[in-house]
Formats: sequence, structure tokens, C-alpha cells
Amino acid sequence: MATDPLNFHEFMPEDVWKWKLLEQQLDGVLAMHDYEEIRLSVLQDYRVLRDGITALMHGRKAEEVVDNTLNLSQPDNDISLLSLRPEGTISVLHHTARIYKKGEIHRFYYHGPMFRKDKNHQPMEFYQLGVEMLGSDSILSENEVISLGIKLCEGIGLGDVSLKLNSYGCEECRQSYFADLKAYLDDHSAAYCTACIENLKTNPFEDTRCLDPKCVHDVSKGPQITKYLCPKCKDNFQKIKKIQANLGHRYGVDPYLFKNFAYYNETVFDFVIRHGGSEIIVGGGGRYDYLSELITNKKIPAVGFYINLDTVFHILEERGGFGTSTKSFSVYISSQSPEMEMMMLQIAHELHSQRIRTVIGAEITSTEKELSRARKKGCALMILIREENIREGKILLNNLGKEHQEYVALDHIIEAVQIARKALNME
Repeated sequence: MATDPLNFHEFMPEDVWKWKLLEQQLDGVLAMHDYEEIRLSVLQDYRVLRDGITALMHGRKAEEVVDNTLNLSQPDNDISLLSLRPEGTISVLHHTARIYKKGEIHRFYYHGPMFRKDKNHQPMEFYQLGVEMLGSDSILSENEVISLGIKLCEGIGLGDVSLKLNSYGCEECRQSYFADLKAYLDDHSAAYCTACIENLKTNPFEDTRCLDPKCVHDVSKGPQITKYLCPKCKDNFQKIKKIQANLGHRYGVDPYLFKNFAYYNETVFDFVIRHGGSEIIVGGGGRYDYLSELITNKKIPAVGFYINLDTVFHILEERGGFGTSTKSFSVYISSQSPEMEMMMLQIAHELHSQRIRTVIGAEITSTEKELSRARKKGCALMILIREENIREGKILLNNLGKEHQEYVALDHIIEAVQIARKALNME
């Protein structure tokens, strides 16, 4: 997989089959769990996007998040601008709000390119899977979604995936935590840079990604949200852990599991892999019951997660998880006589009618070069057309696997190719 200097993807043939395999594996697992694929526009309304991703943010942090979106032009008060999508949840909530009726459950997923600015503030494209379950506030729905994420990772070859869990509580039980955290930050302000102080007071659950070596960056030595949970949130969190343990999923509780979006409540989680001597987060998510009401005026309980497909692809590549490409049975068609284009295309058309893949030699050259090209393309057979043979009503069929060639009558080409395919046991 190549990227240009602007961090945009270019998928060449040697990688495309791997991406298709990965997507097919994901699609298969999701379909089995009754999740329906939706296609989201890459273009997003700037104001809708801004209002959505800053719904529970304030001040400087909200400005930073908006500034990390990629806009097609500079903000202007008189027109509605377009941005490249940085995530999919906002669009899914707006779509669901138009069709949602209380008591309904909607299970959606989507995958494709997302766009943001990287830590150097440069445009960046990344591929992501998003899974959303909307309409249920039950513990069952959270466990369904978490377990689905584990199954997806295992299904694509990441059998060593483990789970990190935390609870952000509800609006009621977070009030005391926020108050104590603010006091902690005030008491330890000398250990933090100004930006982190502001950001953590706005969103205490944020991974600030601060690069200042003198800054503590996070609140891992401060108060723990899990000690402030109200009885209901504490009981729900206990049930989550119990069910995940009974399902045999490896998990650990991380009271300082941070998220960069402030819209999560209660259960949050990460999917973690050990790779190359490091712990890598390949995805994660949580419950976000408050977000829909703020941006759509319709209360829709929801839980979902993302998987970073670029990260997953890189890990699978390094682990040899894709194996080798197996090309389908194909026939190379070449000519050593001019003005045989019609004959070549006619034979190709007849083979296509039998769902047989063909590769057409684009120029007249020696038999040795054509054989080399046919092998390079992975073709099992090569049809060689010569004018003198056509006058005699035949072509030369070369079986590249068995290194055998024979003349075949024009009206028996399809039959001869099918017999050769069956003998080679190829489809």
C-alpha cells in the first residue's frame, strides 16, 4: 500500500486483493450478526459536522477538533461548506433520526476512507470500519457490540485480541468526579502545560497527545472515575465484566482509558493487540446515549465502535496473515499474425460467456516473449493464433502447466479449454 506525500492512499493490484479479502471477511461476520451495510457520503456539511463533533465540547478543545477536519474551502458565514468526513457516527445518527421510532433497533456498519489532519496538521486519509447499534440502552446491546468487535478481530486473524474496559458513568455520577478532578488539576497545575489543563478540564477522558516533555499529559495519578460511579452505573459495569468473562474474552479494567471524543457515557472499551513488542489499539468505542438528542433533537440510545483498518492491514501484513494470492483459471490469447484482432476478441468473448478469465496479448511478438508474459500473468493456457492455422480452421493451444501443446479446431476451442481446466482442477 503506497501513499503520496499528502498521506493519501494508493492501492495497487498487489494490495487490492488483500483489502478485498479483509473486507469480505468483515462483511461475512457482520451479516451473520444482522448488521446491514450503509454507504456514507465522503462529503459532509461543514456546519452539521461541526455541531455534531463539538456537541459535548467547549472552548479551545472544540476549536481544535473542528480545526482537524479537512474543509474544501475556508469557513464563510454566508454559505454552507463541505468537509471530508472525519468519522461516520454523526451521519449515522442524522440518518437514523429521520426513520427512528421508539422501540426499533437499527444495526448498521460502514467502511471506507476517513480524513483528518495528522499531528503535524497535514491532510491525512485513513481507512476505518464503523459499527453502530441504535435504539437500545440495555446491557445486552453493549455486550453484543463488544463481543462483535472481538469476533471481527478474531475472524480476520487477530486471535490474540484483548479488551480494555472502563466506565465514564452517567451525567449524574460524573458531577462529583469532574469537581474533584478540577481541584486536582488546580493543585497540580505546575505539572501541566496550559493546553492540557484547558483540555482536561473540558474533557477529563481525553488522550491529549501532548508533545511537551515537561507536561504530565494525563490524569493517571488523579481521581479515578470508577470510584465515583452511582449504584446503577456501578451495577451495569459489573454486569458487563461478568458477561465478558463468561464469554471467555480476555479483558482488563483500565480506569484511565481515554477517548478523544467527549460524547461517550457509561461503558467504553478498546480492542488491543500485542505486536512488535508494543501494545497497539486497533479499535474501540462505547455508549453514546446523549449525542443524538443534542444534534438531532431525538433521543436515540446508541453504542458502537470503530476498527482502524490501516492498522489491522499493517499487522496482518507483518504476520503473514494474507498468505499468497491465488488467481483464478485464465487463458492468454495471442496472435503472431497482423489483422487478427477480431479473431482474438471473438475467442475472448466466447470464453467470457463461460465465465473464463482472459488476458489478451496487446502486440505481436515472439512466441517466447508471449509465453513469458502468459506465465507472469499466472495463465494456465495460451492460445496462439497464426494466419496460416486459421485458414486450416485451427489454433495452437499451449498448456503451460503441463508444458504440452496441441492444435484445436476453431469450433472446439471452448470444449478443449474446459477439459484442460477440469484436468488442472482449477476454477
